[in-house]
Amino acid sequence: MSTLIRLEQVPASDRFDFMQDLAARTWVPMECRSEHWADMSVDFRASGLGAMQVVVIDGKSPITVCRTPRTISQADPDLLKMVLVCGGNSCVVEQDGRQAYVSAGEFAMYDTRRPYQVTCGVEGDQPLQMMTFMFPPSLLPLSRSRLRDLTATRVTPVAGLGDLTSQFLLQLARDIDQYSPAEAARLSSAALEVLAMRLARELDACEWGTPEARRHALLTSVQAFIRRNLGDPELSPAAIAAAHHISLRSLHQLFHDEGLTVAGWIRQQRLERCRRDLSDPALAHRPVAAIAGRWGYSSAGDFSRAFRAAHGLPPAEYRRSARVVKTSAR
Repeated sequence: MSTLIRLEQVPASDRFDFMQDLAARTWVPMECRSEHWADMSVDFRASGLGAMQVVVIDGKSPITVCRTPRTISQADPDLLKMVLVCGGNSCVVEQDGRQAYVSAGEFAMYDTRRPYQVTCGVEGDQPLQMMTFMFPPSLLPLSRSRLRDLTATRVTPVAGLGDLTSQFLLQLARDIDQYSPAEAARLSSAALEVLAMRLARELDACEWGTPEARRHALLTSVQAFIRRNLGDPELSPAAIAAAHHISLRSLHQLFHDEGLTVAGWIRQQRLERCRRDLSDPALAHRPVAAIAGRWGYSSAGDFSRAFRAAHGLPPAEYRRSARVVKTSAR
């Protein structure tokens, strides 16, 4: 399900602060700059597509966003971003001493862990239509050094694979509300594979074809799917395998190769989310059973036993001890 935000519905005096907050919540903390806050008209439609986050942007006013050392220090997730210009105005991406002028059908990538600047709408008053895709770099079977060679580099829709990549991503984003979670997971994997092949051609690389690279990309996709669905009590190895169009045996082997089990990894992730919530003062009013249910435990007794085995204390006692520790630390 998409979330639609219309900037023109925000009072003009609040648009700068609203945009700063929106950028941090939707992508990462950035500085937003424009000379057109009073009459700015931009629509944002944000959606999830498996392990990828997609935002469709339609605007009539130029805006520049900057990722600076200061904003990186506020939050530094390990993410790649890609901007794809759908039509209308162009944008300029700057990072690592390079500058990419990106027009309709073209895209460029940039890394959130290093400073960058993206200027949207560089050709006067033309409307801007663009999309951003954001995902962990580990989902691409290319080394960080190879990916760094691609930042702020214009990737054009040349005939064949290049044109397919742009059209595939455009169509995915346009129909994103039509996909089930399982379909979104498979399509996300397919989109990343198409993108990786296009980038490998850009680099004249062949890492994508190695079995180890494909296994790593699949494991990362599976684990991202599990994290997104921890609250579903029906989450199971069979459901995970079906969502990724692989056999149950292949799924178990994927985790076995890492010294893990599927059920054990799910349990570990659920318990960690519960531990964080129990330690969070903002959630002190929430009953322990509600926290357990939020992360997929349908039985309070099962949760209490599992939590005590992992942390040595019942959930309620752990919450009290965490509160005491935080109070004494002030």
